[in-house]
Amino acid sequence: MHLHIRRAVVALSAFPLVMSGAIALAPAAGAAPSASCTVTPAANGTYVTISGEGFSAPRNLNDGETTERLNVDDTGHFLLKRFQKNVDYTVLAVNEDQNFTFVNCKVVQAPNAQTPTPSPSYHRPHRR
Repeated sequence: MHLHIRRAVVALSAFPLVMSGAIALAPAAGAAPSASCTVTPAANGTYVTISGEGFSAPRNLNDGETTERLNVDDTGHFLLKRFQKNVDYTVLAVNEDQNFTFVNCKVVQAPNAQTPTPSPSYHRPHRR
């Protein structure tokens, strides 16, 4: 009788571990949608382009000093340019029930500026 109780206890204590491993390793039924925001400085440094995807309207854009409403289209995208040097932006949810309450925008490298063509230089004649 003692042997049957031990097997039952071991089987019952192992069950939650097996189930938790199965749950942890099981793929999600549907990949959770994500939202992202990117800040791209212009090559000349005079403005930044802010783009985002995966957002539901309404959304606000905050730069640490001001907040403005974003024009999020039906596909969840937005695009705007700001003529300032600040690159720290956050997209904020307007309603409490929206996914992605706040998303910090990621700064990416500015595109390479066109390399200026060297101007012709004056060459001095060689002295002998």
